[in-house]
Amino acid sequence: MRPGARDMAVLLGVAWGACAADPASAQEPERVVPLEELIVSATRTETELRDVPVNVTVVSREELRLSSAQTLQDVLLAIPGVTFGRNVPAASAHPSWQAVSLRGLGGTAASRTLVMVDGVPLNDPYFGWVRWSQIPVEAIERVEIVRGGGSTLWGGQSLAGVIHVITRSPGSAGLSAAAEGGSLSTFRGDALASFGSGRVSGFVGGELLDTDGYILTREDQRGAIDVPSSEDHIALRGKVEIEATESIRLLAQGGYFDQDKINATLLRPNSTEAGFGQVGLRIGEGESSRWAWNLYVQSQTYANAVASENEDRSAEEPALSQFDVPSSGVGTNLQWTGAGLGAHDLTAGVDLLRTSGEALEDFLWTGDAFQNRRHTGGDQILAGVYAQDRIALGERWEIQGGARLDVWRNYGGSRTISTIADGEVSVDSTFEDRSEVQLNGNLGARVRLSDRASLRGSAYTGYRVPTLNELYKPFRAAGGIVTEANADLDPERMIGAEIGLDYQLGTRWLARLTGFWARVSDAIFDATIQVVDDAQVVSPCGFVPAGGVCRQRSNVGTVRTVGAEAHVEYRPAGAWLIGVSYDLTPAEIIEAEARPEIEGNRSVRTPVHQGMLRAGHLDASTLEAVLTATYNGTRYEDDENEARIEDSLLFDVRLRRRITPRLEAFASVRNLFDTTAEIGNEVGGLVRVAAPRTFSGGLRVRLGTGLR
Repeated sequence: MRPGARDMAVLLGVAWGACAADPASAQEPERVVPLEELIVSATRTETELRDVPVNVTVVSREELRLSSAQTLQDVLLAIPGVTFGRNVPAASAHPSWQAVSLRGLGGTAASRTLVMVDGVPLNDPYFGWVRWSQIPVEAIERVEIVRGGGSTLWGGQSLAGVIHVITRSPGSAGLSAAAEGGSLSTFRGDALASFGSGRVSGFVGGELLDTDGYILTREDQRGAIDVPSSEDHIALRGKVEIEATESIRLLAQGGYFDQDKINATLLRPNSTEAGFGQVGLRIGEGESSRWAWNLYVQSQTYANAVASENEDRSAEEPALSQFDVPSSGVGTNLQWTGAGLGAHDLTAGVDLLRTSGEALEDFLWTGDAFQNRRHTGGDQILAGVYAQDRIALGERWEIQGGARLDVWRNYGGSRTISTIADGEVSVDSTFEDRSEVQLNGNLGARVRLSDRASLRGSAYTGYRVPTLNELYKPFRAAGGIVTEANADLDPERMIGAEIGLDYQLGTRWLARLTGFWARVSDAIFDATIQVVDDAQVVSPCGFVPAGGVCRQRSNVGTVRTVGAEAHVEYRPAGAWLIGVSYDLTPAEIIEAEARPEIEGNRSVRTPVHQGMLRAGHLDASTLEAVLTATYNGTRYEDDENEARIEDSLLFDVRLRRRITPRLEAFASVRNLFDTTAEIGNEVGGLVRVAAPRTFSGGLRVRLGTGLR
């Protein structure tokens, strides 16, 4: 266990000892009234959900508690329409499996969705994927999922939408701490202390997780090299808000993350160390015009190893060592929001993000040592100016329109290959700098048909600039998959539209129905170039081992999805809850001029059908019991639709009981019926599976009133 685990245990012990001395009584959270939630991600200002013309899902504190989540990704895995490179919890997933997308618009290991925490991107500045364990779940107030293009307000990383994590802003002192243990030798602990005195408030805390994990390979295919995918991490976070005057607020926060993982076999470890800092200023309150400014810095180092195995998985040897992959991002935003302008609600601003990254890796193993070293790197700038207006036309109608002008630039791209023994350089390439101006816009409307029902509709465009990883760094994955980068990649471009109906009857019934259409041109996929039987050199991948595959990141063509989303929630009298969600996302490749044989194929890793059922009793003073069922339809690992991943239906159970006003016990059973659920199908038919049935349980103490 890390040294940080002992510190966490001490903190938990202090909290436990203070329980009897704190007379505060814990109150259950108020029932959620979804259409009255204030959200910021869809309009970049606080707006009631009922006034937004696009489909937004809000994951509240209550829903975070109802899930059996150990990380933020565990929560999102149960939400239909949210898809990952692999549907596996973050504790067992390789970082490249954690890319996220919405509405079936998945692609490479880079996310087509922007993920933020309090306005700061969580997407890796070099790879584009997301390390979900960086955010302690106890620090989250809510999660806003904006489906559909978000590029008009949020820029070129939000082609498929935005997932925005809002952290807690307590106004008084409090402490929440928990210890949890369970199957797979898993221990998880968290502690979060809030403070508030006069004009200053905030929190400090973190979490740690240590688990032996499970074996990812399906049981009938396992060999001697297959071991559990283990992880241990520590995530720390702090936040301070200062009310300097009635109209001036200051914000500062920072975080640290340290993670070590073993992925499937002993010769495939990876590790991450990352940190971030943010400062912000808010001027203006209420009906006055408001200004907001943010500055943030991200920095991280990453190391990863890849191995090759023999046919019966009895032995493996090193294939690639990415021993140093540093990256960083520096960004800022300035925004003005107009008020008191009659029927208009104006928002305008400017964004700037500069990312930089490089990779040092050794490859070509000859039995006792690597022979070659490769150095790749580059820089990228994304800058944009945007404006949006919401206009109220009477009491029922509201329209919204906006535009954004972006400039992106890729520069400093290079690749050098040398021999390790004598340093002789065999490849010394400098890639051409590229830049472009991009214009995007949106237009939407919402009409209140009655006090209970609203009709909404919108149309939008979006784009995504390829990541530095996609542009410059080749990689090798398990199963002998060699994927070449492509410095000539063009940005992906999207056009989409949706129409929806929201119906709410008091605090008991809620129904949200949405139909959508989206078309992504110049879609980037890992396109299959050649499958080899015998080891050989294949252009552009270089050496490919026997049974391996040569792929290259390419603007394959056009992906289209025409689908529907439905969510119905019913809260009968008492503490009961029943909720059903369903997403239909038949994304397919409709144009691929260079590879007509894949036209009509399904988009990679995207199920056509996804569903979720949640039912339970929510009164923790007696017993809170929640059953969650999630369904994922069949999908394909590859663009040729030959590697099929079968559908699955999994059940989780969450139990919670308040023992005293300050102490509660909780327990979870994941994969209740021990179902073998497929999550991946690699080269040669190697099937990866989800975790077996697991149990966990623990205690949580809450002191004070700041963290209820």
